[in-house]
Amino acid sequence: MLPFGSDWYRRLLGVAVILGIAGGVLGLIYLSSTGAVIDLFFGDAGTAWWSGEWWWIPLIAAGGLIVATLRQMWHVPEKVPGGVAIIESGAVDHTTAPQWAAIAAVSAIAGASLGPSFALVVMGGGLGSWIANRRWVEGQADQDYTLTGVSGAFGAAFTSPILGAFLVSEIAPTRKERYVTAIIPQLIAAVIGFAIFYTVVGRTFLGSYEVPAYEYQNSDLLVAVALGLLAAVVMAVFVVVLLAVKWVSDFVPNPYVRGVGGGALVGLIAVALPLTLGAGQTQLGTVVDGASGLGIGLLVAALIGKMVAMALSLRAGFMGGNVFPLIFIGGTAGALVYLVFPDIPFGLALSCMLAAVPGSYLRAPVSLTFIAAIALGLGAETIAPVTVSVITAYVVVSIVRYLLTERRAAAGEPEPAPAA
Repeated sequence: MLPFGSDWYRRLLGVAVILGIAGGVLGLIYLSSTGAVIDLFFGDAGTAWWSGEWWWIPLIAAGGLIVATLRQMWHVPEKVPGGVAIIESGAVDHTTAPQWAAIAAVSAIAGASLGPSFALVVMGGGLGSWIANRRWVEGQADQDYTLTGVSGAFGAAFTSPILGAFLVSEIAPTRKERYVTAIIPQLIAAVIGFAIFYTVVGRTFLGSYEVPAYEYQNSDLLVAVALGLLAAVVMAVFVVVLLAVKWVSDFVPNPYVRGVGGGALVGLIAVALPLTLGAGQTQLGTVVDGASGLGIGLLVAALIGKMVAMALSLRAGFMGGNVFPLIFIGGTAGALVYLVFPDIPFGLALSCMLAAVPGSYLRAPVSLTFIAAIALGLGAETIAPVTVSVITAYVVVSIVRYLLTERRAAAGEPEPAPAA
């Protein structure tokens, strides 16, 4: 039963409407403005090898220099929690949110291989936290305001308004007995944010992709287990790439040199492989529509190139989210599975890998299952393999994390900080 007898909850429902409107407007401004400049700079990129423009290299390098300057000017620490970590904490510092969102906008415009989820988290969550602070709200209510603000901003990002709220509710530290109480205002904000963005733009950031339908068979569940294991391997490769890039970049302590050098390398990868540009939602559509024409070699290169570009973007100081780039990596891996094993239906391979790769990293199996189902237009019965693949990937990665944590504890080594 919802606590309508409490003044704070009635106020929260009212504020949810405000946060939904504000989240929709902020998401519209951020995604539309950065998207317009990105299209201006990178919109004519092809898909073939070395089909990018060479002037992208100095452009992205200049972006790295600007970001490094802004981070030094605003005293942004080297280690900034990612959007997922912020949602997990349930708290956003509204005093730093505008600066972080501005740096994320510069990063996106400059061509960093990152997504908008980080900016949406700090903008929506920062506004919710600011309102809570102005109303002298503390504790659990402050968290509710913050997460409702994040949901409002997420309404513009995903194919359906419920997906952003579900993602927030799964990752957030909300106690089980408060789940319904917390998610109702989040859903209100997400639906309103979605309505505002969709009314103006006519689509969401993560759109719908047309995938050939396939007839479900129980044997698909066994295939889904194998795909979940493969998704865990893909995530392990990404972690190795992150650690390798971090190890090399640690030899370059100067943030300006690291920003320019890292930006130039991201630009070089983009010139060679334009599919690695940006958040990846547009490029995912290219992969879905033309996987066979792109070929195995190009897709493998795009998969590894995207991982390296993401790692370089983070170490260069760019700020952005991992969710949408990981969805691209998962979708590309699924297309590769289909090309290598054509007996596996394309819809099965794509949907399972698209959800399971980010699902091995994010503690949100339900949300990622439905993101794949709704974005790819899956039927009710074909959701089952996606669920199995996500669960398999997450369990395997969790076991590996546990074993590594136990090993570090036995050796007296500190737990490594999560990636931004």
